[in-house]
Amino acid sequence: MNEKKWSWELGRIAGIDVKIHLTFFFLLLWIGLSGLISSGSFLGLVNEVLFVIALFVLVVLHELGHALAARRFGISTKDITLLPIGGVARLERMPEDPREEMIVAGAGPLVNVVIGAVMFLALLLMGAFNQPLTAELLQTNFWVRLLSVNVSLAIFNLIPAFPMDGGRVLRAILATRMDYVKATRTAANIGRGLAVLMGIVGFFVNPWLILIALFVWSGAGSEAQSVELKAGLQGLAVRDGMVSQFYQVEANQALESVLQLSMATGQGHLPVVSNGRFLGFIRRGDLLNAMQRLGRRAPAYAAIGSEPVGIDPDMPLYEVLPKLTVNRVLPVIEQGQLIGLVTSDSVQQRMWLNQKLKGERTAPPNEKRDIV
Repeated sequence: MNEKKWSWELGRIAGIDVKIHLTFFFLLLWIGLSGLISSGSFLGLVNEVLFVIALFVLVVLHELGHALAARRFGISTKDITLLPIGGVARLERMPEDPREEMIVAGAGPLVNVVIGAVMFLALLLMGAFNQPLTAELLQTNFWVRLLSVNVSLAIFNLIPAFPMDGGRVLRAILATRMDYVKATRTAANIGRGLAVLMGIVGFFVNPWLILIALFVWSGAGSEAQSVELKAGLQGLAVRDGMVSQFYQVEANQALESVLQLSMATGQGHLPVVSNGRFLGFIRRGDLLNAMQRLGRRAPAYAAIGSEPVGIDPDMPLYEVLPKLTVNRVLPVIEQGQLIGLVTSDSVQQRMWLNQKLKGERTAPPNEKRDIV
């Protein structure tokens, strides 16, 4: 799913775009109907919808805390998007300095703590706590309920497990005593241990804990894998991991000859160029559709179905990884000319070779090696 296509911009806060995803409206609809059914009145529907909106204002402020803390260290935030499961601040990158990461990760929960303190004092002065704090009060008093959820949000995010903020704080603490990759692996293992405990407790107490446990287990594995992959690509540029020998077609070349080339070579993405300048990719499906619509003699450029932005050959190779989640093949452009292609396979192979070479360089002098 194209996130840009399914998200709408609400506005800008501190120069950061705040967006809302289509699925968020389904959450509002579901919550509203639940309020209508449980209360039997339109007022109940409005109250529940307003509560969810207020909750997600807290979520935006939480994510804004991360974004502003990251900005302090020269890290920009692409946007903040509201999803049914919460908010996501897309930072340009996460700081690897332990102190900086601790500040950025802890800034979100700190915002909730400050908001919670202000809300508590306001409710205290208004006399909201003059009566016993019962479950009924938590459900019927809008602001007391919002305070309790805000506290829960802060506590949940401080669980020392990825992808929560607490997992990043834990990693930052560990990274002051060991290398970053080992710290990530250790924090991920701790997170997985907590996930197992949550799953066991959830089996007997609350099934929702089982879902959270699966979320934590998956997040821990993803973070560890991502960091190890980045470490394996450290010091490598895009030109080190690109495929430099590939087939391409000219913009005015007939689709019939493009099909023959595709069948003969098995290359799934054929770059289309005009005087060496990259125009886009023709994928197998795009080619067949264009031939059905336009005929065999139509020009190749009419079948272009993907136009990813070219990447610089001197860009750090690990920065390409997020882009490969959107486009399976990326063009490498130098001085306006297409010089190579980057794929997940080419990156993985280069990483494997890099690790192999590092292992050989660090091998003991007397170690026996096979001669190939």
